[in-house]
Amino acid sequence: MSRRAGARWASLVLAAALLALAVPAGAQYADLDRADWKEDTPPPPPAYNINRLIEIEMPRTSSIKMGVDPDTIRVNAETGIVRYVVVARGASAVNASYEGIRCATGEYRVYARQVQGGPWTEVTDSEWKSVRDQSGVMVRHPYQLARGGMCIGTAVRTSVREIVRELKTGNQSLYY
Repeated sequence: MSRRAGARWASLVLAAALLALAVPAGAQYADLDRADWKEDTPPPPPAYNINRLIEIEMPRTSSIKMGVDPDTIRVNAETGIVRYVVVARGASAVNASYEGIRCATGEYRVYARQVQGGPWTEVTDSEWKSVRDQSGVMVRHPYQLARGGMCIGTAVRTSVREIVRELKTGNQSLYY
């Protein structure tokens, strides 16, 4: 083997090893038979603070600012769900939504909403929906959260600390 081919081979082996280390143990779970998958009962919406929000990139045309409070992020590695509170701030209102992302399927769900500091209202007819609408366009904030650090591809990150670090750095991982 030539010296150049040996260096290329070593680079490939190193890249494969780094990729294997990038997904933490337990971050992937079996989701092969969706009929067997069952969601756990979501806990009540956690308290949030608008002064702690990590901004979510939104389209330039939007006057609404969106952010997620890092202290509300909860990971259930067993079910593969990341739950969080996202806050929308406009010129005249501040509204919140308690949601979940399921990395394995690229879906999100809304559990409850809060309008302008009022009580949380449970969303009883909420179902898991794709982070892409029927035309293939991303539903902006769940997609950005999944891609921005809540998921590693189709695997859920198991550490809230790691999710927060990734969301703050603004690095975009490959996602769907």
